[in-house]
Amino acid sequence: MTTLYSIEQNHLSVECKCGHVALIPVSEIAEVFGNIEVDAVQRALRCRRCKSKGMAKVMIIYVGGSGEALWGTGTQPEKPQG
Repeated sequence: MTTLYSIEQNHLSVECKCGHVALIPVSEIAEVFGNIEVDAVQRALRCRRCKSKGMAKVMIIYVGGSGEALWGTGTQPEKPQG
């Protein structure tokens, strides 16, 4: 599972069932919760609008260029033909 410290330079997009959406830097979440797994963050967050807890959809949002994003996947960018 993915821990917060392994994605500390990124953001989490959090969408509650009520429609409220927040983009939160992972470093800020790690300051509060420490090095927990992203799934645990999903269960722990509470919506500021409707106050629901554990009802959010969480996505990791990579901050940086697409070439850098591919480094972590083991996928190499395509090289131009010619």
